[in-house]
Amino acid sequence: MSFDAKVIKVLIASPGDVANEREAIAEVISRWNSMNSETLQVVLLPVGWETHSAPLLGGRAQGFINEQVVNGCDMLVGVFWTRLGSPTGVSESGTVEEIEHFIDNGKPVMLYFSSQQVDINNLDLEQLQSLRAFQKKMQKIGLTGSYRNLPDFKEQLLGQLSINIQRLNNGEPINVPTEAEVKEKAKVLKKAIKEGRVYMEDYEKDGHVKSFLVKGDTKEIKDGIKNLGGKWNRALQGWIFPKSMEIEVADFIKNNT
Repeated sequence: MSFDAKVIKVLIASPGDVANEREAIAEVISRWNSMNSETLQVVLLPVGWETHSAPLLGGRAQGFINEQVVNGCDMLVGVFWTRLGSPTGVSESGTVEEIEHFIDNGKPVMLYFSSQQVDINNLDLEQLQSLRAFQKKMQKIGLTGSYRNLPDFKEQLLGQLSINIQRLNNGEPINVPTEAEVKEKAKVLKKAIKEGRVYMEDYEKDGHVKSFLVKGDTKEIKDGIKNLGGKWNRALQGWIFPKSMEIEVADFIKNNT
């Protein structure tokens, strides 16, 4: 049966080493639509340069992609593994230029970085170094997630899509905070929930803090924690998250406990 719906265009952004993930994003969007479109009256449309742009001469290639594809999209899902991509003359790569466009225009950006193993013989160390520098930059403003394999990526994306779709549907602005604002908000939120029955603590490994744990009585909110991408660690007796999710998780705990 037909129904009226709002169409939200989702740009799939990535370098060329994650073809499987690009297909997975389209699959997850199709699954999200089958589960939610009729109820929410929202349909997600996956958009990529390979299907939504046409060749033109007389200008910058990424500029044409921006005009034909990027400018008309509402949110972006970006994924990286070992490469950042090739410079465009404006940004470090076409994917980075697309991400910067979305950030500058206050549109939702969801970035994922793969931790899958790679054959070192096929590794471009210069590309990897550029990618890690970009990842570190994005982590400071809280835009990143990580995944171990394709099933993990699909599971995270399906749950986290709904969060941003709800924001878009409600007309909520997407404000990207500065690094200082991120640190201050995290400090305030962690202090607010410290005395509660659910709490957060940093997890240090090999002398570095790259993750944190949600511990305590999480039984009533475990489904929400899973949807945010939390992974239960039996040995540590807590839900583990990357540091980039600190504010989002702290907000969730504060509002649901």
